[in-house]
Amino acid sequence: MTSRRVGIKEVAAAAGVSITTVSHALNGKGRLTDETRQKVRDIATALDYQPSALARGLAGGRTGMLALAVSFVDDFSLPVADFDYFLQVMNAATSTALELGYSLTLLPTDARSTRLDRLPLDGAVVMDPVRADPIVEPLSGRGVHVVTTGRMPGGTESACWVDNDHIAGTRAMLDHLEDEGARRTALLTAPVTSSYTIDALSAYQAWSAERGGEPIVATIDETSEGGAYAAANELLESGDPPDAIYATLDRLALGVLLAAEGRGVRVPQDLRIAGCTDSEASRAARPALTALSLNPERLGREAIELLIELIEHGAPEDRHRIVPSLVIPRGSTRLVATPGAAGG
Repeated sequence: MTSRRVGIKEVAAAAGVSITTVSHALNGKGRLTDETRQKVRDIATALDYQPSALARGLAGGRTGMLALAVSFVDDFSLPVADFDYFLQVMNAATSTALELGYSLTLLPTDARSTRLDRLPLDGAVVMDPVRADPIVEPLSGRGVHVVTTGRMPGGTESACWVDNDHIAGTRAMLDHLEDEGARRTALLTAPVTSSYTIDALSAYQAWSAERGGEPIVATIDETSEGGAYAAANELLESGDPPDAIYATLDRLALGVLLAAEGRGVRVPQDLRIAGCTDSEASRAARPALTALSLNPERLGREAIELLIELIEHGAPEDRHRIVPSLVIPRGSTRLVATPGAAGG
């Protein structure tokens, strides 16, 4: 038999006070004595009272509805469902929102302002925003609270975001490739429109300059294995091909691996391959792909926590939060696999 959920009426009856007094005591409002306020809170705790998220939201002028969207640019579509990274962020964000009493809806990647205007949102998380973002700006213009995963290029210091240190992460990966014997590393990148690609390119150029090397950069418009396959073939066909390629997405690294296999290039003996973001496909590849893990579950969780803090309490002091990343060495860069390395 399922026990009936304890409501505010039951707390009021047990405390011998009015429903209004209970509401004020639990929400820190009204002119109550400290003794009364503490008594009500103690009884609510003892009865395992859980306030209704809907009622709490309506009382504060909120709907309890959040949205999550992946940004986009015209003429460029991103197959979100094909990327483990986005799915992991979304899953963590959804579960965190539910735990904190909010609902979360996923916006389509082609969401336009006309669609957004119809949604009664308290706040939204926008992933990988671009300059003058077509989702962030309309939402902010409506007074909807926004947190981004990744910084919006050209954004203000007052913006709230959760991100990785992609400059440090890129340098850590390049150092790893160098430690594994690479002397001519190329960067294969998705369109340079989001902060992570901007940071990766900047870090790569600075790292190359420090070593007196000429940067080798291939930028593709199609974020797919096919686009990476074609770009990698061009790099490998050059008179002085790279002996390592770092791709800014795991899917691009998989395309590089296919190109190497098709050309009979040995991995990692002749070509070391690594990608930013980890995935099941990276771990299942042969050889398994070295990856820069961005800790997507923590990104999703912290983005929702920051968003709800912004909604309920206003802008926090720590508007910017950095989630650590980690280089995971695997067979695509190491001649001898590290004992116990995942997917090695």
